[in-house]
Parts: sequence; C-alpha cells; structure tokens
Amino acid sequence: MADFTVNLTGTAEVDDSIRQEFDTEFRLAFTEQGVASQFSTLKRDIGAESISLPKYDQLGLAITPLNEREDVDSESLSDSKVVITPQEYGKVVTTTKLANLQTGGMVDRAAARLVGINAGRSRNKLATLALDAGTQILRVGGYATDAEILVGDTMDGSTMGKAFNKLARKNVPGLAGGDYFFIAHDDVIHDIREQSGANSWIDAHKYALPEALLRNEVGMYKGFRVIRDNLSTILADAGDGTTDVYNSYAIGFNALGEAVSADIAMVATGPFDKLNRFVNMGWLGCFNYKIIDNEALVLCKSSSSVGENA
Repeated sequence: MADFTVNLTGTAEVDDSIRQEFDTEFRLAFTEQGVASQFSTLKRDIGAESISLPKYDQLGLAITPLNEREDVDSESLSDSKVVITPQEYGKVVTTTKLANLQTGGMVDRAAARLVGINAGRSRNKLATLALDAGTQILRVGGYATDAEILVGDTMDGSTMGKAFNKLARKNVPGLAGGDYFFIAHDDVIHDIREQSGANSWIDAHKYALPEALLRNEVGMYKGFRVIRDNLSTILADAGDGTTDVYNSYAIGFNALGEAVSADIAMVATGPFDKLNRFVNMGWLGCFNYKIIDNEALVLCKSSSSVGENA
C-alpha cells in the first residue's frame, strides 16, 4: 500500500520538541524577509485566466497657436497593454497525530506560523524575480555585462544618483509620499552606509541628521527612500568568476504590477486517512507579478564588501 504522502512531519522529524514536560512556546529559525511585493501599484482582483493592464501614451504638446477660422486637428490616442497571467502558488505541511501528542500540540502551532511566514516570503520573492527582468540596467563601474563586475565595485552614491536621474528625467511619479524607493539587500546597504568623503551618506547625515548615524538608519539618500529587502536577488559568482552580483531596484510609480485571481488564503484540510492521524496545513493563492512600466524601474547591479565571496 502506498504512503499517504511522501514528506510527513512525524516524531522523527521533530524529536527535539518531544519531552515529557514541555514549554508552551517555541522558537523559529531566522530567515530572510522581503518587502518588494508591497510596492506593486496596480492590482486587479478578478477571477480570470489573464489580466490586461492598459497604458496610454501622452498627447503631443500644443505649442502652435490656433487659427481663428480653422478647426483643430484631432490627435489619436495610442495605447499598449501589459498582460499578466496569474499562476497558482502554495505550500503545505502534513503533521501526524503522534507528533502533536508528544509535543503538546506544539507542532500544529509551529506549522501554522511557518506556513503564514512562508506565504509572505514567497510572495515577496516572486516580486523581486519580476523586477529582475528590468531593461534599464546600471552597473557600478559602468560595465556592459555582469561578468565584468569586480569585488571592489560596491554600491555608491554616484550610481544611485544616475538611477535617480533616469527616473526623474522621464518624469516618473514617486510612490508613497512622492518619493522614489531604492530596494536593496542589507549587504548593499552596508556599503552605502560605509562610504566616506564629500557627498557620502555619512557626510550628508552627520550634521543634518546625526541620530540616523547612531541608529544605523539610511533613510533618504540621493533622492531615494532606501528599503532593506534580504530576498533581493544575489547572482552567485556572476561577476569576475568569484564575485557575487547583487541586484538592487530603483523604482517609481507603476514599476511593478500585481494581478490576483484568488487572494492568498490559509488552508487546513484533513484528517482524511482511516484513523484520523494526518492533518494538512498550507497556503494557496493565484496571482503573479510583472513589470508594468520599464521606465519606472532601474535595475542596479553591484558587488558587496561583506558578501560571502567578498
């Protein structure tokens, strides 16, 4: 007879939690957290196979005086669309009755929390993977390819300033509060904070906002509100052969779109076996992310002085 499921969470897998007397609380392993999904600016809750998000081009400027005796020529609207196809994503954990008995119900509580955390982390990772497809790319050092990035090519104010210019010169609107956002791994943010000299982050804050130095907060720099996202993509050894390449994301309004056919929901099913021993806890959603406006995204690439291969 075939097993109920391949990957069960039984007493062998959680033996460290089993004891005759047990605490009611438990600890969870630390892991990377992300925020990128929070910056999607278009969302459609429609039960559909695919969702189209239209984009209209601006009209030409009217800089010629009108003729009193002639009618005005009409200008045709021009539009394009971005099609996002929602996909099903989910994760499930199956626990056994014996594991819960011998841990005082701790396994089910841990499973519920871990499943919820996984839903958020998975959603954020999908958002960063979508941002990785940006076509406006700035590499520290001005290189044409990732393979040229060296270990010393860490993120700097000059590259961030150029990214701001690429957004501002195209009049890309800001996000919350009208600001552009710079989403980066903490290894990259460390390098931004550690710059010294004129116009560096330290130089900009030591008089105006000295408390930010003491708290190690980045805040605003080079026109961006800097946000930590440790699920930002790291391309292992993609630089000169031994250097990790970090993707950071300079974004404005409409950089990232999210299409949702079914919102993420927690799912608990079972027991379905003959002796009521197996319970399934998971999450399920039908959604996806895609770049809406490439002009509102600058993909910045750098190394880091504190990365694993630094």
